[in-house]
Amino acid sequence: MNNSLLLINTTTIKTYEADVSDVTTNIIVQIIFYIFYGIIFVIGIFGNGLVCYVVIKNPHMQTVTNSFITNLAISDILLCILAVPFTPLYTFIGRWIFGKLMCSLVPYIQGVSIYISTFTLTSIAIDRFFVICHPFRPRIKIKNCLLIIGSIWIASIILTFPYGIYMNIQELYYCEENWPSQKLRKIFGSFTSILQFVLPFFSIAICYICVFVKLNNRSKYKPGFKSSKKEEIDKERTKKTNRMLIAMVTIFGCCWLPINTINIIDDFFADVSYIWKHYRLCFFISHCLAMSSTCYNPLLYAWLNDNFRMEFKKVLPCFDSVTFNLTTKTTTTTCESKKNYNKNDSKHGNIIFSHIAEKSMIQESIQLDLRTTSTTPFQLEFKNINQDILEKRKVTNCIVSKTFKNSFK
Repeated sequence: MNNSLLLINTTTIKTYEADVSDVTTNIIVQIIFYIFYGIIFVIGIFGNGLVCYVVIKNPHMQTVTNSFITNLAISDILLCILAVPFTPLYTFIGRWIFGKLMCSLVPYIQGVSIYISTFTLTSIAIDRFFVICHPFRPRIKIKNCLLIIGSIWIASIILTFPYGIYMNIQELYYCEENWPSQKLRKIFGSFTSILQFVLPFFSIAICYICVFVKLNNRSKYKPGFKSSKKEEIDKERTKKTNRMLIAMVTIFGCCWLPINTINIIDDFFADVSYIWKHYRLCFFISHCLAMSSTCYNPLLYAWLNDNFRMEFKKVLPCFDSVTFNLTTKTTTTTCESKKNYNKNDSKHGNIIFSHIAEKSMIQESIQLDLRTTSTTPFQLEFKNINQDILEKRKVTNCIVSKTFKNSFK
């Protein structure tokens, strides 16, 4: 077993050299896998590198949620560099050619990266749970967020440390685990799978289920003054958010369940690679799925965020048309629903926003990271809505923005 979940075991490598019936010995199959790994490497490095660049370059993007997303991007970059190329090369070549130091270092950093990734995803889920389900609870400050991130790194380094110790070069050509006993190996393997997958998966699922229920309950609130168009927009936004929540849980499970299952089987049934001739094929398919998470994470946690998209299009203008079309559609509908208000309606601005503020906070908090300040939650949400309308959507004649500004005079 490889407790980093990413290096195939030595027994499998040895049987691989002699087993010509295994489809992964076919050069065409190997080329296909190399292509998949190449695509994952390029997209993973590019997408996560872009996330890091945007956050580091723009101080206004350095918020609590974005700090977690950046930490996730860094761990994904490490996976792309140390897991995507080494695993297929080691298996297809049939021997470890990267030296003794790399034999200990590569699997160790792989394990650390996975811990960082799963712990960070869990932290993001917990943070969103409190923002949406407990909107009046003060958010953690950026300083505390950085302490949490530091703790994640320290815990990941410590938890993976035994694996770095027991990975050594065996029989000159094979990089494998050399545990004092098989019992200790099984215990550590099970412990690793629980901490790297089982607990994070259930924590993420529970948090997002609570968010899902909260959003659905809020969508049932129908104030009498709300227009049908506004109501339809809110319902559609809730559905979109719910789909995104389901996608987050589903993708995490689909990406990491197969590789964990393969390695647990390998831990407790050491001869599986001899008995099951398609073991290596299943390993590489599950490994590709696990590595593909480095491509999905920037999409789910950054691209679907309006603020990130705005910064992305500044770096890469090709993003501009997609973002413009999306925001224009939303802005036009919002303004049209309010265009029948006259000037006398401005006095009702505070009442309108007082009724919709809590629901707006809950729905927008998935995509907007609210800074922790001394202001009240409602004032904080008002500022975010104002900035969203005036700066991002460029609405100049919309009565909503006028009413909003008047409410703070």
